[in-house]
Amino acid sequence: MSESEKVKDLKTGSIVDATFLVMEKELREFVAKPGHYLQVKLGDSTGSIWARCWDRAEAVAATFELGDIVRVRGVVDSFKGRLQLIFEPNGLERSARTYDVTDYLPRTTRNIDQMFAELLAKAERVENEYLKSVVLSFLTDSSCAQAFKKAPAAKIHHHNYIGGLLEHTLSVVTLCETITSLYPELDRDLLLAGAILHDLGKTATYEYTFRIDVTDEGGLVNHIVLGYQMVDDRIRRYKGFPDELRLRLLHLILSHHNYGEWGSPVRPLFAEAEALCYADLLDSQLQEFLQLQRHEEGKGKDGVWSDFIRSLDRFLYLSPEKKRTEAQKRERT
Repeated sequence: MSESEKVKDLKTGSIVDATFLVMEKELREFVAKPGHYLQVKLGDSTGSIWARCWDRAEAVAATFELGDIVRVRGVVDSFKGRLQLIFEPNGLERSARTYDVTDYLPRTTRNIDQMFAELLAKAERVENEYLKSVVLSFLTDSSCAQAFKKAPAAKIHHHNYIGGLLEHTLSVVTLCETITSLYPELDRDLLLAGAILHDLGKTATYEYTFRIDVTDEGGLVNHIVLGYQMVDDRIRRYKGFPDELRLRLLHLILSHHNYGEWGSPVRPLFAEAEALCYADLLDSQLQEFLQLQRHEEGKGKDGVWSDFIRSLDRFLYLSPEKKRTEAQKRERT
């Protein structure tokens, strides 16, 4: 297996010689005999797989840490319907090369730089100079831009991968452009500025060292409040920024999850805020639905119904044609 191949390409019998990110590791006791075996969760940008070493587990475990990039040589087999990678004690070693860890985490399939250029072009078309200045002050700041490009939009649900925040934001902005063409009485500049900045706080909410996780600040304060603070601090640098416009823009950020269990302290109280709330909801829920649907279709199970999905509280009907296509892909590889 070359390093260009990914977890998604593995199947029973695959001979593996590639690098992976160590996402979890654990020494576990054997059931039928004394001693331990080593269980390691290995990942790349397309997924993850559990790897196991049956011999000299303690010694092997001491040679690497969480977040390391390791070279693994082994064979894939199946246990209880799930793939696992089996390797010998000399089949895992910490890589001496320097890697960008984010290359081994799940990531968007779209071109990140191209998406960012699209978002920047949309921001340039905002006509209100106050709103345009605030938006561009974030997008043209190199450290903020890099964080915006890499950040996920969630840990578990929609767009939970590197580049997910940018992908989600661009979709929400595009939806809002469509909404303003249908409802020209809306303040287009205000809505687009709010759409670009609505999830800005997520750049400080998630970290991605060896897995996507929530920062202390993100967990204790929430991305909505963080985004409110970041935008309000930036607005106050501009002398003469209209106070009414400041309040309306900040309200868009505060209300975009609606009021209640999803985290917003207030409900949308004018039309542009309502439009942003539903554009955000449409993209986030549809993307989560599609991600779960693709996951279920890739399992290779018989029938057209998925397993029960708790987050959606339902079974999904899976396209027979897509299932056949996935099966044919697995046969070809």
